[in-house]
Amino acid sequence: MIFFKKFDVRDFSRCVVVTDEHVAKLYGITQAYLLPRGERAKTFFHAQKLCRWLTDNADKHTLMVAVGGGSVGDVAGFCASVFKRGMPLLQVPTTLLAQVDSGIGGKTALDVAGVKNAVGTFCEADTLIDVNFLGTLSPAQMKNGMAEVLKYRMLTDEAEQAYQKGSLSELVRVCADYKQKVCQADPFDKGERQQLNFGHTVGHALELTCGLSHGRAVANGIYYETLLAKKTGLCGEEYARRWQREAKKLFPLQPLTEQALRLILQDKKNVNGKVGFVLPCEGKFVKMLYDYEQVEKLLLND
Repeated sequence: MIFFKKFDVRDFSRCVVVTDEHVAKLYGITQAYLLPRGERAKTFFHAQKLCRWLTDNADKHTLMVAVGGGSVGDVAGFCASVFKRGMPLLQVPTTLLAQVDSGIGGKTALDVAGVKNAVGTFCEADTLIDVNFLGTLSPAQMKNGMAEVLKYRMLTDEAEQAYQKGSLSELVRVCADYKQKVCQADPFDKGERQQLNFGHTVGHALELTCGLSHGRAVANGIYYETLLAKKTGLCGEEYARRWQREAKKLFPLQPLTEQALRLILQDKKNVNGKVGFVLPCEGKFVKMLYDYEQVEKLLLND
C-alpha cells in the first residue's frame, strides 16, 4: 500500500532504519544502518553485513524502514525478505526515480558478476511517499527520475496529462498509483507487470557497459526499443519519432555497441534463447521474443 504524507523520522524511533551515508547527512538521520551510496551497495558483501547487523538489532517482527533511493531500497528489501525468512518493511523513497518506480512493488535486487539485478526476491512492503524530499535533488537526479516518468507517459494517458499540467506532486501520484495497480494485478512479474520493464532491456545493458546513470540508460533504452518496435512493424513512424524525440530531450543518445548489446542475453525476460522485450504496439505494450541476431541486425545497423 502507498501512503502519500510527510515523513518524520521520529515516528520510526522504535524501528530499524536503513539508509545511505548521503541521505543520513542530508536529513539528520543519526540512528540508522548506513549503506554506501549508489549501485556499489547492491552486492552480497553489503547485504551480508546488513544481515549481521540485524541479528544484533532486530527480530522477525521489527519494522525495517528503508530511506533512500533505489539502491537502498533494493539492498534493504533483499535483507528484509531473507532475514528470519521475512520481516516487515516500509520503503521511504527519496528520489523521483524511486518514488515513481523502484520504491513500489516489492522487487529487490543485487548485482552479480557484472549483471544488473541478477539476484533478487519479492518482498511485500508498504511505501510512504513524501514529495518534499524532491526539493533536495540536483537537476541531474531529477532528470534521472524523468526517464522513468517518460516510460509512464508512454504507458498511460493519465501520466502524460499530469506531465502536461506541470504539477510534480500530481505526476508522482499518478505514476506511483499506476505502478501499484499493475503490481497488485501481477505481483510476481509473470505477465502484465512486465510492461514496466519497457526501456530496460537495452537500458540495463548500457548502464553496465557504459557507466551511465540509470535514468540516462533507461532514456536510451526507450529510444532504441521504440526503434526496434518501429522496425518490426509494431508502431508507426510518427509515434516512434515523437517518443524518440522526448527521450533525446532528456539525455544525449549513447551509441549502441555490440559489447553493450550482448548483455541483453542476460535479461530476465528471455525465453528459450530468445531475447525478451516489452514494446509499444498500437497504443498498448506487448512482450516480444526475438533471436539475438535479428536484434543485432536491426539496432546496430541503424
